[in-house]
Amino acid sequence: MPNPKELQEAADAIWNVRRLPAVQRHNELEDLLQRAEEWARREYLKVSEKNGDQNATNATGPNSSDVLRNF
Repeated sequence: MPNPKELQEAADAIWNVRRLPAVQRHNELEDLLQRAEEWARREYLKVSEKNGDQNATNATGPNSSDVLRNF
């Protein structure tokens, strides 16, 4: 089972990469990174909820509200 903390760190790291000007100039790369970030945040929520983590519904991170709003 994935480690929730690692999933959250991965999502935050992807978000930071997405903010780089070179990435923002390439829509295809931005789209792939966005999907990867969303996947990591969804998996974080699933794993956290299975583990009974009280913070699972309060995902943190720069873009967590977008992911929660979409699911």
